[in-house]
Amino acid sequence: MKIERVEFANFRLPLTRRFRVGTLAIEERAGRFVRLTTTEGLQGHGEIAPLPGLHTESLADVDKVLRAVGPGLQGGDFATFDALAQNIANRVAACAPDGCPSAVFGLQSAAAAVFADQADTTPAAILAKAPRDRVAVNALFVGSPVAAAEAVASGELDAYSCVKVKAGRQSLGEDRDVFKILLAGLPDQTTLRIDANRALSLEDAIQRFEGLPPERIEFLEEPLANPGELVELHTRTGLSIGLDETLHIPSLRDIGRAPYVSAWCLKPSRIGHWGRLCFLAQEAERAGSAVVVSSALESGLGLWAQVQIAAALPGRTAAAGLGTEGWLRLDTVSPPYDASFGVVRTCDWQGSLSERVRAKLRFVRAG
Repeated sequence: MKIERVEFANFRLPLTRRFRVGTLAIEERAGRFVRLTTTEGLQGHGEIAPLPGLHTESLADVDKVLRAVGPGLQGGDFATFDALAQNIANRVAACAPDGCPSAVFGLQSAAAAVFADQADTTPAAILAKAPRDRVAVNALFVGSPVAAAEAVASGELDAYSCVKVKAGRQSLGEDRDVFKILLAGLPDQTTLRIDANRALSLEDAIQRFEGLPPERIEFLEEPLANPGELVELHTRTGLSIGLDETLHIPSLRDIGRAPYVSAWCLKPSRIGHWGRLCFLAQEAERAGSAVVVSSALESGLGLWAQVQIAAALPGRTAAAGLGTEGWLRLDTVSPPYDASFGVVRTCDWQGSLSERVRAKLRFVRAG
């Protein structure tokens, strides 16, 4: 497969409501769509959208990487996806020593889509010999006790095996009421993941989570500002822990092997290289933890790429955190990405931007 053109286009997508990332509140998602075109006319699209407050790279860093990497890829002939993916990772590392994983993710997503187009299959089948045919997805709930009661009454969460709940953004009493309402109103087999984004002290976390039924709480995701106190939180509450941000801190990575940790939450756009994702999934398996593939508020294009990754990763996976499509006012693929039934079929893959979206974009050659 010979790459003829590497192009990118700027995009801005409004959110349905403000989304908090740490101390930041954002109202839109901005980024770059990348398009690879082969000499045979095959195309693959990818999404590059570093999330402010999460990614260390900026859009200016992404543009610099695309201008540096694009010319080297154009004219390149690659026999396999692995060869092209490694070439992308090497070129990005050469021009961005501090890393630009969102660019690697977007470019490799486009590369997997091109090879899938050539083989008339899905990217998951390009990434793995025997991928899963469907991916379970958790719902995301962010809101007050009143909103929790409305969600339960509407039945909108009933199809999901797991609901992720943001905690630490309102009072202790309001958080406790939300947990109580969801646990009482959702089907008995539905579990909760409670994500506090490392916002709580140990004592605050104990007061919020003590007494919650362990059989209904899949794990507490990054509950504490001080990860060194996670073992005490587990001891006091009996609840398992899921790690996300802590996995990116070299001095704290050993916590991932602690017996009270049950899940590693991996964001492909923050990790970047497919090979690195596979390595971490294998490490999680060796540590006895499940892998949760989660998004960084991407559009349908980026979410579909991550569904394919979740289907192809080795080891044990739990319901993916890829149910954020409701936060965007419009989708980028047609038909729209939809995880509202709690499961996404890999074969329903939509890997190209919709015609309506493409008509509004101006793609330019990278470099």
